[in-house]
Amino acid sequence: MLGLAALPLVAVPHPLAGNDAGLVAAKARGIAAEVAFALCARPAELEARYTGQFAALTERRLEGGAVCVDDVCAIDPAVGAVRGPVS
Repeated sequence: MLGLAALPLVAVPHPLAGNDAGLVAAKARGIAAEVAFALCARPAELEARYTGQFAALTERRLEGGAVCVDDVCAIDPAVGAVRGPVS
């Protein structure tokens, strides 16, 4: 993550278990489309779409009760913000 503020991270919507086949298929199509974009887009498109997304996803997890997502929790080099583990 360090130095990659526009790192394309594809979020997988949860839960998948217990969903009917139609909902799982819809989620799979969305995931596949996002992965294809991340693999095929030009750098400027990736930057526009993904800059800051890691920090936003991390904040959402922390707000939802997650204690920490890794050793650092959230680093967004684009804005220089660092948030440490929540106790």
